[in-house]
Amino acid sequence: MLNEIAFPFLKASITCGIAAAIILALLSLATRVWPVLARHRSVWLWSQAAIACAFVLALLPHSASYSVVPAIEIERSVAAVPTPPRHSGADDVDGAGDEVDAFELLAQVWLALYAAGLLASGARWMHAQRGLRALLGSARPLDATALAQHAGFDAEPVAALLRRGLRVSETDAAVSPMLTGLARPHLLLPRHLRDFSDEQQRLIVAHELTHWQRRDPLWLHAGMLLQTLFWFNPLLAVLTRRLNWAQELGCDRVVLAGRPAQQRKQYAAALVAQLKVQQDSFAAPAASIAFGHGNAASLRARVGLIREQGLRAPGLPGKAAVAAALVSVLGASLFLQPAFAWRAPQSAAPLASASAASAPQQWRMPVERVRVTSFYGAARKNLEGGHHGIDFAARTGTPVLAAAGGTVLASTAQYEGGLQYGDVVLIEHANGVQSLYAHLSVRAVQPGQMVRAGEMIGLAGETGKVTGPHLHLEAFRNGEHIDPQQMLTSLDAYATSQALRKRPAKL
Repeated sequence: MLNEIAFPFLKASITCGIAAAIILALLSLATRVWPVLARHRSVWLWSQAAIACAFVLALLPHSASYSVVPAIEIERSVAAVPTPPRHSGADDVDGAGDEVDAFELLAQVWLALYAAGLLASGARWMHAQRGLRALLGSARPLDATALAQHAGFDAEPVAALLRRGLRVSETDAAVSPMLTGLARPHLLLPRHLRDFSDEQQRLIVAHELTHWQRRDPLWLHAGMLLQTLFWFNPLLAVLTRRLNWAQELGCDRVVLAGRPAQQRKQYAAALVAQLKVQQDSFAAPAASIAFGHGNAASLRARVGLIREQGLRAPGLPGKAAVAAALVSVLGASLFLQPAFAWRAPQSAAPLASASAASAPQQWRMPVERVRVTSFYGAARKNLEGGHHGIDFAARTGTPVLAAAGGTVLASTAQYEGGLQYGDVVLIEHANGVQSLYAHLSVRAVQPGQMVRAGEMIGLAGETGKVTGPHLHLEAFRNGEHIDPQQMLTSLDAYATSQALRKRPAKL
């Protein structure tokens, strides 16, 4: 059960990292062609959403079946050849074995590391929240009377703002004016803001209120949440910083729209003054949007945009290009996702007995770790003649091996026997004998392809009508069903007690 979570999670984590790298590279290229794209929050919001979607897509149960990339085979050591398992009584579902190979251990270790990292990331978030609450708790609340006397609010409808739930406080700490709070916004103003000109104060307050109107705190919290969940992906932090930058520029654009050059200069001067006050002092807490937060280089770039009036919208072509790029990355994450598989070493002998191996029709086992959960002929509801094959317990992603050499007749999700088979591979062997492998999650061969005994032809799964992931093997001779056990020996030693009980009596 643990590996059924660990393997998909490892694959999804790798997919998330690759998708983030591709998206950031594409956006870096796009912002060179259309520099204005970097100044709009929707670009960075879409990119973060695309990375999260890529992670979720890779976690979907049947997502590997859409991949066009051949499975990555990892060879096991001879020591990993299984011993007869303990009978658990389970039927048609996978059971965990006693052996753990290096790749299984890697997936499990990564899952444990992720859980530990998530706890640490959550602890940092809580620590930042405690610091923010302490800062807000030490600030002085400003009521309607105090706000009416504040130079920054003489152009704002104070009563209407308070009715809508805005809280305003003033602190002696040398912080930047900031808006925080998700359900109920809280505007924190530093005491030193009163030393700025009245016009600068009005512009700064208008900037913070624009954040509120644009619901920027909501998107900030969403970005911080993704950064916490995907703590292992440093590129999410890069995208979050660029989102914050775009949010500041977006508010600048709204506040300065239609204003004369003199007010633009006042606004830029307020940014520079705020940076001077804030240097070597308290930094902006997490989960808050600060007017002057950032380093000197970013503020210089921002001041340059303000003075040049270069805060234009990206236009439809730029937005369409970004949307197309993100959709392409999502498609690539689905169709080009890696699939991990194991194969036995070439020197490993089949699990059948040595004497039976020399028989002309002797087959090798179709999975490396053999555990039979249902025999041929076992009674099944709505199935005349009973079970038509043998079921082998196998986790999703377990390599399925050709039982004997031959030619692939079919590799399809629309097998003529019915949709209940799911994804199927059918192989023609010598003397009119055929083998069918059903419920696959990935098919690794094509019709007409020659395969050798023991060659990987796909990955086990739970496509079709099943109660859990496993491999269903059928055998035919001249088009008629036969018991696959005629070509496989020693299966009793690898069968569950329930499978042995339900097997029809041998004639």
